Amino acid sequence: MSIVVVGLSHHTAPVEIRDGVAVPEPALRSVLKTAHRLPGVAECAVVSTCNRSETYVVTDTPEAVREGVVEMLCGLSGLHPGRLRKYLFTYCDADAVRHLFEVASGLDSMIVGEPQIGGQVKAAGAAAVAAGTSQTVLSRLFRSAGEASKRARTETEIGVGAVSVSFAAVELARKIFGDLDGRSALVIGAGEMSELTARYLVENGVRAPMVASRTRARTQALAERVGGEAMGWQDAMEGLHRADIVISSTSAPTCILRKDAVAAAMQRRRNRQMFLIDIAIPRDIEPEVGELYNVLLYNIDDLQLVVGANLKKRRQEAEKVRVILEEEVAAFLSWLNSLDVVPAIMALRRHFQEVMEAELERARLSDLTDEQKANVADVVRRYMNKLLHEPVTRLKGASDTGNGLVYVDALMHLFGLRMGAESEPDGALEERKRRVERIRS
Repeated sequence: MSIVVVGLSHHTAPVEIRDGVAVPEPALRSVLKTAHRLPGVAECAVVSTCNRSETYVVTDTPEAVREGVVEMLCGLSGLHPGRLRKYLFTYCDADAVRHLFEVASGLDSMIVGEPQIGGQVKAAGAAAVAAGTSQTVLSRLFRSAGEASKRARTETEIGVGAVSVSFAAVELARKIFGDLDGRSALVIGAGEMSELTARYLVENGVRAPMVASRTRARTQALAERVGGEAMGWQDAMEGLHRADIVISSTSAPTCILRKDAVAAAMQRRRNRQMFLIDIAIPRDIEPEVGELYNVLLYNIDDLQLVVGANLKKRRQEAEKVRVILEEEVAAFLSWLNSLDVVPAIMALRRHFQEVMEAELERARLSDLTDEQKANVADVVRRYMNKLLHEPVTRLKGASDTGNGLVYVDALMHLFGLRMGAESEPDGALEERKRRVERIRS
């Protein structure tokens, strides 16, 4: 049994390729069912975000299943296999487990320590369980990934500090004003940076941010998405005094917010503090605005210094996270390897139990009282447990080193055990023998 992941991410593929193989949520169940029907796939799960698409499978035939997953991805994306293959990566067993744990903990993200990915991995695991494509192994794997992610965030500072300009702008506003509840804000511009900033403001307590840009339709659309108030440029300038926070990010070639406009707004505010952040290149806000009394002006260079320092800190914390993940990977692999020996241990105990019961049946105990019979049976049972303790302990230890199957094969031969063969799928015993031979060679 192997765990295999086949996928691509921002590390290996451009955005147009990632978009092609991305699995939208409404189609996820169908894709899981398709992957589960591939020959050799026992379990499967899919992690699909804007930056990655990864298919996890449990299989006894890793190479064949990899080709099946590639063909499935080609069918989904319409890409030729020769073109798609160069963007794909494949990890098996310990490497696959380690990769998922790194993804869940944010180590593999475009922004190190990204918090959202942990929830996305958890949702992917839950979706596979709901679809019936994840059973014992993948269910445990994704649960362990969540636990590894939780440890990474509680035992290190991998997620501390703003590492995007938009988030850094809002974090700076929080430091200046404290709680942003009840604060008013004006977002100038309707592009991606402006939307991210507006969303962060709303998440931190700003209600109905004012939104203004040169394009009325885009302004209206953004305002609706963030629950804000769309304004024309003239209305925005007339209402500038209402804004405690002004964040500007447009593509204008010259400054659009000048000192005289802010001075007039400050007069109407009776010089209550105003915080302005210019995250545009070239600048949107005239630098002289920062000379006004009680006006705090920051630009993108100021924010990038903050972001750079936080990223450096996160990279340092990442090394601590890797130590934690190695512990979690080892724990999961120990559990996984134990799956090979647990049936043998159960069969061995069942064999000894049957022998013990048969011997007690043959023994002439009719002259004993029920209490005496129970005592004899208890002595024999304790003796059996002592005999089994050492071989069971050694068998479990062998599973941790990956050699469990060799001992399972020997145990089956020496004691003539059958590990529930009647309930195993066709070819399972033969496959176990082949795996033992591979280990020996």
